[in-house]
Amino acid sequence: MTSSTPRALTIAGSDVSGGAGLEADLAMFEEYGVFGAAAITCIVTFGTGEAAGTDGEGEDGSGDSAGGFAHDIAFLDTGLVAKQLESALAIHRFDAIKSGMLGSVDTALMLSRRLRDNRLPYVFDPVLVCKGAGTMVDLKDLFVEHLVPQATVITPNLAEAALLAGAESLTSVEEMVEAAKAIHAQGAGTVVVKGGARLGGAQAVDVVWDGTTLTTLSSQKVNDELVNGAGCSFASSIAAGLATGRSVLDAVVSAKERVAHGIAASVPNATGVNSLNHAAWRVAPTPAVEVRVA
Repeated sequence: MTSSTPRALTIAGSDVSGGAGLEADLAMFEEYGVFGAAAITCIVTFGTGEAAGTDGEGEDGSGDSAGGFAHDIAFLDTGLVAKQLESALAIHRFDAIKSGMLGSVDTALMLSRRLRDNRLPYVFDPVLVCKGAGTMVDLKDLFVEHLVPQATVITPNLAEAALLAGAESLTSVEEMVEAAKAIHAQGAGTVVVKGGARLGGAQAVDVVWDGTTLTTLSSQKVNDELVNGAGCSFASSIAAGLATGRSVLDAVVSAKERVAHGIAASVPNATGVNSLNHAAWRVAPTPAVEVRVA
């Protein structure tokens, strides 16, 4: 089976808003010319007021219950997730795998076993923190033992990086660097700690540590608002970059640039938390967006 078309697989939740989760992942794969497939771990739906179930947030932990909306997350049985994963791996020969919200110990362990069997480039978005739904601390130790060591690239936000590194919080670039080094020591290939809108200052700063070289990426913040799908799309953009043959650093820089454009041209919706515009870098680029690499 041969093909010139790169392929990537996402294991993530489905966010019916279209802003985050596997919907965001597949949209970003498409922007790179990568054929995408998905295994669904959960389904995120929305309700208003008391009619809503769990008051959570987007699949990548970047959403909110603004506008009176709340998120309800229904997790699929691990056996069904495994069947999806097995089917996808039997049908396609993938060039990269990305995972987002896993949700349960059993599903995370199942994925870990399958990753060991395949040895594909793996981008791990370690969804540990959901602001509205609380902290899924039960997965932290499992992630550190089973998934972090298999990650070609891991992309924690500030809260996730603090949990994985055993820090109380991360409030500066220096603390982000220390957390990146601690997570790399757990076995990850390259660690990208994302400052995003939560890090104070006029610049959106990410730090990249591969065990040898420290790289800092920065771009002017277009606003201080959280945008649904930013974390998912960042990780899936890296996976798509790797699938097309980019180096890790090139894939990370490209991801930051495309997500920054997507944030600047984000799509309003009734929840009050805008959705990332995945095609913005191509169809509606923002002149102020410039990624500096140091």
